[in-house]
Amino acid sequence: MVDALYIRSRNEDEPPAEAYRTAPLTLEIVHVRDLPEAPSALRHRLIIIPMQSDEIMLSRKGAWLEDVWLKGASILANDIVARPYMSFLRPFEPIPQPGLGDYSVERHSSHLAFDRLPVDRFHLLEGMAGVYGVGHNPPPPGATVVNTIGRGAYAIDWYLENEAGGIFFCHGGPDISAFHSGQEDTPNLTHELISWLVEARA
Repeated sequence: MVDALYIRSRNEDEPPAEAYRTAPLTLEIVHVRDLPEAPSALRHRLIIIPMQSDEIMLSRKGAWLEDVWLKGASILANDIVARPYMSFLRPFEPIPQPGLGDYSVERHSSHLAFDRLPVDRFHLLEGMAGVYGVGHNPPPPGATVVNTIGRGAYAIDWYLENEAGGIFFCHGGPDISAFHSGQEDTPNLTHELISWLVEARA
């Protein structure tokens, strides 16, 4: 079994972010147009959907995505959801009339990948606020909220589990690999999150 599938939507010559390439897994890269449209055999333990993915094409592959998740694959999904591509997803909700205090990130529940990280500083990057997110993809019933953003406690990070051991982890902002995931970062958020997603269903 190949460990992970990275779904590419654009810039076909652009490699995945370094944090994905250096994670402890075997990474297969497939363009979204080449994915199956109907249910098929489970081949991957993890599926990575990076930011700026083609949600129109993902929607066409939605039956396949939902099937592999229900069979026990984990999915790491980044970015805002404008066009839901799985049955439990809902469109992104931006923070209404946000002020500076609405960009701060707070822990909502304990999580192995985030517990040792300064999440309260994730919203700032070189003096610019709001980089971690500006709203959320609303979590479905039964989801576990990990981190919230702003005074309205928007669920910026959440995950949903199923009976087969599949986990859908949703980050409603720029790609998670941009945060505390450099070569010198210890712990490495992306690596820790991938390990948790894979081991949780092993």
